Amino acid sequence: METANLVRQKIKFRNAQSGVALPITLMVLVAMMFAAVTLVRSVDTATLVAGNLTFKQRAILAGDDGLRQAFGWMRNAYNISPATLSNSNIGIGYYSTRHADDPNWNPANNWPAGAVTLPQDAGGNTVSYVVHRLCTLPNAAYNAPNQKCVMYVGGTASSSGGSQSIDAPDFEGVTYVYYRVTARINGPRNTVSYIQSMVLLPAS
Repeated sequence: METANLVRQKIKFRNAQSGVALPITLMVLVAMMFAAVTLVRSVDTATLVAGNLTFKQRAILAGDDGLRQAFGWMRNAYNISPATLSNSNIGIGYYSTRHADDPNWNPANNWPAGAVTLPQDAGGNTVSYVVHRLCTLPNAAYNAPNQKCVMYVGGTASSSGGSQSIDAPDFEGVTYVYYRVTARINGPRNTVSYIQSMVLLPAS
């Protein structure tokens, strides 16, 4: 008799516990599902960021073409007629004066008119560039009255780490004028990058 009662109590205990496992299992499955979704989203975000950084780097590298084009034009203009660099030629992106907003010019907010635009490259990047002579007066020689230019005067010794050091030619008494080349690169995924470079040319 006692054995039968014990069996009945065990059956009742099992029946009472039979409905608990299912809700716990469902809650664990839901938690695992949320964890999986979070992991997928984090991986997608990391992939997107890495892709954007890659496009950004490619855009910066593409900007070198714009700088080379500008350097080539300046070299040719100087070799043919140095005096032409004293006059602005907005149609080909050359300004004989610094930007009006210097030293706080932000090309992203105030891109000059007349920038030279190169054909789109294989990576989908389009490069534009402008050149500014770092002088205060446009269409005037570097030594004109009231003219102020950023210049470098060659001496007998060069400062360590400067652009005129490490066996570079440095002619005593030669005056150089600084020019600033700014390139804008428009690339895929609405990538926009800006790079700048300074150029020294003998004053004329």
